[in-house]
Amino acid sequence: MNAPVKPVEPIPFDAGSDWPEPDFTLLKPNRPVAPVLSDADFACIFGPWSKWIKDAAEAKGAPVDYVALSLIAVASAVISNARWASPWDDWKEPTVIWAMLVGDPSAGKSPALDAVLDSVKEIDAGLSETYKSSRKDWEADAEIAGLAQSQWKSDVKRAISDGEDPPEKPRVAEAGSPPVRERIRISDATTEKVAELLAASWRGLLLFRDELAGWLSSMDRYNGGGDRPFWLEAYGGRSYTVDRKSSPEPIIVDHLSVSVLGGTQPDKLDRLLVKTDDDGLLARFLTVYPDPVPLSRPVAKIDHERLQNALERLRNIPADKCDSGSPRPAVVPFSVAAADMLQEFREQCRKWEAGSHGFLKGHIGKMPGLAVRLSCVLAHLDWAFDAEGAPPECIDVNHIARACHLVGEHYRLHAERAYGNAAPPQEIRNARRVAQVIMQERPRSLKVRDIQHRGLSGMQSAKPIEEAFSILEQADWVRRSIETTGGRSSLSYIVNPRLWRAL
Repeated sequence: MNAPVKPVEPIPFDAGSDWPEPDFTLLKPNRPVAPVLSDADFACIFGPWSKWIKDAAEAKGAPVDYVALSLIAVASAVISNARWASPWDDWKEPTVIWAMLVGDPSAGKSPALDAVLDSVKEIDAGLSETYKSSRKDWEADAEIAGLAQSQWKSDVKRAISDGEDPPEKPRVAEAGSPPVRERIRISDATTEKVAELLAASWRGLLLFRDELAGWLSSMDRYNGGGDRPFWLEAYGGRSYTVDRKSSPEPIIVDHLSVSVLGGTQPDKLDRLLVKTDDDGLLARFLTVYPDPVPLSRPVAKIDHERLQNALERLRNIPADKCDSGSPRPAVVPFSVAAADMLQEFREQCRKWEAGSHGFLKGHIGKMPGLAVRLSCVLAHLDWAFDAEGAPPECIDVNHIARACHLVGEHYRLHAERAYGNAAPPQEIRNARRVAQVIMQERPRSLKVRDIQHRGLSGMQSAKPIEEAFSILEQADWVRRSIETTGGRSSLSYIVNPRLWRAL
């Protein structure tokens, strides 16, 4: 008969005991080196825009990847619901692109964003002036309409009183709907306000946030995660309905299309990856995380007029019309050769996906659709550079080849650098989440049920929590302690007091 197992003596909370130094590489793994496109590949992918991007990057002292991805995101928002790409029947993709620039505070994210957004501000300022003029005219018409309506009501009452037929309402008594204040960029708005803006105008929008990690983490803070489904739909350009408490009439958006652009710091992104659920929201972002460029006095200048003219051309691309006369996206088909190349890329993505995990696996699954969207943006950027002839009527093999190379061979490696190592197998992710609890709350000890009570996604049962504690043991964050009281054993995990010195 086996002898009973002797319970382990409790470990006292004593900073002077024989605790080893905790291993913090659990939270901050080594990152891959930053990928760099060769000059030949860069010129091939960005075509006529390659010199403009490099000049803008030099002028702002920023990496070219920041400027290039910012240009792509802005162009995607300007094209938006005017053009969608279709590789084959029953597959349509909007041009919506979500772009995240990752880097330290001095890496040049904001200057790179300004290089592109300055032209957007100029266009928005022009739209604002147009709106003010239209609003002034409408208010004058509305005042006349009010007087005409009052007179008409008086005439109707008199006619009814005299037993005569009431007069028809004169046209001048109706001022029509007020003009819509169109814009390209928004910085901060509720989902209801975004829906209102999109319902009033068929075009899409660009949401710009200087700090994307804060925006993403705030979605669940006040409304139990109600914003996340909205933004997941905003990526797909599908129809969406928002019910309002203040009005019996809902807001109906035919195509909820919002491109997103902003930056974040690596440590903030790491914390977000540890805390957030993997619902596919982060996987939708194209991400760049380049090395900072050496400090130098710039010689090149930004051709703002070139970009502004190109964005104006993209904005003036007309949409198709439904049978009812309302606008709808014009579908740009793929050539046969382009569709064949896309299929090869899908098969390659399947191989990459099989060897990945976590957020990176989800991102790779989105890459074929991202390549479709990007091919449409690149085709229209080519055209808008000089705007010779009509906008593209077909996505050819050149467009999709450039997009596949950029997404698969460049941005995929940036994604690995940004969050691939921060999204390892699930048990490592769970260990990091428990580590975050320890860092934030500084408990002396924890039990499995303590983590269960916190309601962390995927950590309601004991097994994943025990696996997480096992990894934390190996990293010298905790030690297990079994106490026996009243004939029952209780397992606790004592926290290494050296953590507080290190933190």
